[in-house]
Amino acid sequence: MSLDIPQLHAQFPPRISPFTAQVEESTRAFVRRFGLVPDEAARRHHERSLLGTLMSRAYPHSGPVELALVTDWISCMLVLDDQFDETDLGLEPERLRAVCDEVLGWLPADGTVDDRPTAVVDASITRAFRPAYADLWRRTAPYTSDTWRARLAGHIGAFFETCVWEAENRRTGRVPGLAEYIEHRGRALMPYLDLIEVTTHAEIPEEIYRLPEFTEMNQALSDADLWTNDLFSCEKEALLSDPHNLVLVHRHEHGTDLQTAANAVAEMVQARFDRFTELSSSFPGPALEAELSPADLGMLRRHVEGLRSWLSGQLQWRFETHRFDPTRLEGSNATGSTPL
Repeated sequence: MSLDIPQLHAQFPPRISPFTAQVEESTRAFVRRFGLVPDEAARRHHERSLLGTLMSRAYPHSGPVELALVTDWISCMLVLDDQFDETDLGLEPERLRAVCDEVLGWLPADGTVDDRPTAVVDASITRAFRPAYADLWRRTAPYTSDTWRARLAGHIGAFFETCVWEAENRRTGRVPGLAEYIEHRGRALMPYLDLIEVTTHAEIPEEIYRLPEFTEMNQALSDADLWTNDLFSCEKEALLSDPHNLVLVHRHEHGTDLQTAANAVAEMVQARFDRFTELSSSFPGPALEAELSPADLGMLRRHVEGLRSWLSGQLQWRFETHRFDPTRLEGSNATGSTPL
């Protein structure tokens, strides 16, 4: 069937960086240099995804060097995520957990990079991705503190836990319940929200980062983004019989057709858009404002503006990218050809 994507409304106008073409080219060079796109099919899929455009919309005020860095981050993470979802690795949770643990070991909080050989869990993953992550970690360290790097690694680790959970479900043929899926799904965006602080050269103090209202604002944005992703990718994932999609989980739980489930999920997405808009418009609030210096208040407002750019930018990008094209089910990855 041809799915009709319900209309969604973001209150913030989309913007785009003047460096878009530059970072599209530089991130294509990055994935080629480290062998993340080993053949023509993989190269085309990466280029058609337009990840430079996504990051240029998500971080429209970033400088060119920082924008290139965060674009390389998302390229590396999404190519790795495709490995987890769409190869045999995604059916072997214990092997996948070992791979995830190995990758996290490449991201120490002190920012150092150890290039010495280690015990290889999966040679194809290590060969392609270890040098790429080493490059990212070297380039990221000068912008960040040990605290920030530990937080980023923690968020990547939480996302990896969800990947292992998905692999366990695939192995047993289990479709998760709606509430369970929502809980796990919400972890995937947090590493990219951390990267806002790289582009602004300003870290959110931990005492602010852990405020309940700041946490809720991040979660509302994460849900809005990831559930939008599920709307646009549900046809592809339905064809692949992968149940890890909010629309497909909703359809399974309520026994409806795909369009009815998509319409219901769109209402959920819009509610999260609206909640994020409400929270970002009221944060930091009078009490916190009174405690902050003008410099810290300006830093916080720039960060909130960065969150808003993510919301409007990712929505605009959904209509520009071909990453979710359900008519194209053949792609490639670091271990060979795999259906996308």
